[in-house]
Amino acid sequence: MALAGAALVLTPSIAAHALSGGSLPTTTIITHGFQTGSKGAWVESMASAILARANGDGAVYRYTNDVGAWARDVGAGGNGSDRNVVLIFNWEADSSSADEGPNWRYVQASGDVMSAVLRDPAYAPGSTGPGALLAGRRVHFIGHSRGACAISEAIKRLAAAGIPVDQMTTFDPHPVNGTLDARYDLDWGDPVPERWANVAWADNYWRADGGGLINGLDFDGIPLANVFNVQLSESVLNCCAYPYSHSDVHLWYHGTVDLAPNASNGEQTITSQMRSSWWPQGAANVGFRYSAIGGGVRPAISPGIDPPAGSVPLVENGGFDAGTRAGWAMHGGVGATLASASGNWFARISSARPRLVHNRMHLPTPPAPGRPLVLSFKARRSGTFGANDLLRVELERHEDAGPWPVAGGSWPVAGLSTAFATVSVSLPPEVLGRTVLLHLAIDGGGDAIGSTIEIDDAVLVFAPSPADLNGDGRVDGNDLGLMLAGWGPCAGCAGDLNQDGVIDGIDLGRLLAQWG
Repeated sequence: MALAGAALVLTPSIAAHALSGGSLPTTTIITHGFQTGSKGAWVESMASAILARANGDGAVYRYTNDVGAWARDVGAGGNGSDRNVVLIFNWEADSSSADEGPNWRYVQASGDVMSAVLRDPAYAPGSTGPGALLAGRRVHFIGHSRGACAISEAIKRLAAAGIPVDQMTTFDPHPVNGTLDARYDLDWGDPVPERWANVAWADNYWRADGGGLINGLDFDGIPLANVFNVQLSESVLNCCAYPYSHSDVHLWYHGTVDLAPNASNGEQTITSQMRSSWWPQGAANVGFRYSAIGGGVRPAISPGIDPPAGSVPLVENGGFDAGTRAGWAMHGGVGATLASASGNWFARISSARPRLVHNRMHLPTPPAPGRPLVLSFKARRSGTFGANDLLRVELERHEDAGPWPVAGGSWPVAGLSTAFATVSVSLPPEVLGRTVLLHLAIDGGGDAIGSTIEIDDAVLVFAPSPADLNGDGRVDGNDLGLMLAGWGPCAGCAGDLNQDGVIDGIDLGRLLAQWG
């Protein structure tokens, strides 16, 4: 369906999709794309404009990389109520480059943290906010460029936990995965944004110029599956505003939030020429009107998809894939030295860097009573070691003054093998359903640290299957070997999965059913 002036093209399906639950409070999360240095002003301006459309009944909060807490942005307006909460998620350092190692998987790691700090929110000193940012609220994610990939990853993790999302809005999604803007088509392993099954409705606004020596710097967006796609006209956008129309896309949407004749997003001002050419059908009739706050009737779209089984790890980048520190840096994480052998990457902690810390992550409640949540990893000592040195597992919640040792999560380095071996510990109930920092550290026991410890892939958190006989987070040939070794009468043996006093074909069938 082409609109007057050819400013945009709408997908043909326009059947009505009625909004529901309009009386619920709202949470809107906005994030940017590739950003070097200080983040631009447009994100805060959009947050303020959204709050203004809610008659100022609410508050804006900002999260910034290592802070780990939401801080109230008083300058963005609002009366400070919990009714309509707009959250700015800043990931500028990891959106543009890694501090160490390749850029691989930083989108996934930022999405992991985003979902974690939404599920278990903390607020900076001097700020207060709602105890629940997701439950009982209409939740709307908004992301530009690579930020579209990041919000998709956050929503994917919420989908795995069964948490509903009302809307996902993407501006010119640009996964850096080697497929877009030839000559500048880097591959950082970004996933293409998906509309997951927990998302009630999704809209995508995009344009593209096809790449090339010059146009390749104006990063292309893409259409997405199972969403309401709106293709903006490249030639119309190029009339004004930003030097690159890739940025004009978020300005276009801003103009549907702030309907003032000369609205500004803090970087560009919308002119009367733009009002007539960018929105010939009227800015009030598109874009933000489809949000819960906008209150418009939504076009019908196809259902979203479920995340593939096993595609949402509880420890992001637990295997230090390809030498990246994503998952272990910039959001509270402290990356150790990485090394590789025969293509396998592992971390090294020693007196020089005695602590490996994973970014904030959310620890779920186990799916069944009596199924503890287990942390498992492979460790070995390398070279000489201190007689009193310990390898410790420590955890840190929002309210903790520092990390605290996990009971049973301490191993004398002298007792560790020089070959990688699995160590594991059950996580205490006080961290279940919480967002934490995970520390793996060497403790010298009052003496100088004399050990080097290597941590192999993968660092895992999981609710173990009864068929996982060796507790390494997998049901595989090692568990089969343990079962066969105890075959026959074997009262109380771990391999007796149905606890009938004998390991037999019934137990083998149960093990094979949980293989992988």
